[in-house]
Amino acid sequence: MSTNATVTPVPLPAPLRILGDDEYERAVKAAVRADRSIGRATAVEIADAVLAEVGLFPPPLEPAELDSECCTAQCLPFDAETCDAYTFGTWQQCGDEPGHPGDDHDNGEFSWSDGQPGTVPARPAGGEG
Repeated sequence: MSTNATVTPVPLPAPLRILGDDEYERAVKAAVRADRSIGRATAVEIADAVLAEVGLFPPPLEPAELDSECCTAQCLPFDAETCDAYTFGTWQQCGDEPGHPGDDHDNGEFSWSDGQPGTVPARPAGGEG
């Protein structure tokens, strides 16, 4: 995670909230401190699951974490009633080609439009916009 946000997602409905990078990093560090026998990846999974249950979500994925062969738009499944336990609170990347026309996105499991709560529009990267 970067310490300076590169994107600002559309806010979620109150009282749900997307954490800032610093808040999220402190939560993950607390999970690691709670049980030093687990690695960072496991601590991230635990922190994400616990935070999501109380309506707090990690910041969007950074450009380096995204599939460079796909559109950079992202959505956050924040309603536990509309997704499974594996996707709840996990940022989803658009599976369409970079620079595809329009503001609608799809990754085969989720479909969304720019401007919906918990979304990040495509970011320019090598001509995408």
